[in-house]
Amino acid sequence: MTTIAIVDNDRFALGMLTQIVGRAMPGANVIWTAEDGRTAVHRCLYEGEAQVPDVLVLDMSLGEPGMGADGADACRMIREASARPPILCLTSYSRAHYRQTAIDAGAQGLIGKDSTPRELAAAITAVADGQVLDGFMDVNAAHTALASVAQRTAALSDQEREVMRLYATNHTTEEIARRLGIKASTVFVVTRHAKRKLGASSRAEAIRILLGG
Repeated sequence: MTTIAIVDNDRFALGMLTQIVGRAMPGANVIWTAEDGRTAVHRCLYEGEAQVPDVLVLDMSLGEPGMGADGADACRMIREASARPPILCLTSYSRAHYRQTAIDAGAQGLIGKDSTPRELAAAITAVADGQVLDGFMDVNAAHTALASVAQRTAALSDQEREVMRLYATNHTTEEIARRLGIKASTVFVVTRHAKRKLGASSRAEAIRILLGG
């Protein structure tokens, strides 16, 4: 029997998804549902094996980003820590809008909420069987990649993180220097150190790694 958990911040949509899965997959069992990413992270990582489903069906848009609140954040936090469970993301937007975000967060697939019950069941079954949708990484590869990024970003100093964050929010080097009370040349040195720690060849790549991690 395939065990499934479903996360969606829309209570009505959550109920409908649960019913659809129950009807489209008679041999499956929805073991729990949640309306926020934090609950999903806690159940998958800290409440024991019985709470880890064969597939986590996770809405990408759950609320404000940060601290596991949004779907991408929750997905990333789970996958950094563990290769289980496989995660199938859902979106009510165009799949192109969230596809790369879902891949970077370590999901095994992404489908639209407008998918038919048969398409949803097929995607869940595929992910439960260890398959991935086109372009996504399997659980082990995704876990290895995200854990590596987390380790590298953890090595950054507070100053390096802040410089990268300010660049990411479109501050200039001179603005960053004034804001932090340092010389522009020091900003360049800090950026160089951050790039080396992150294994990035450019500032843009360092920012992408940091934001993705």
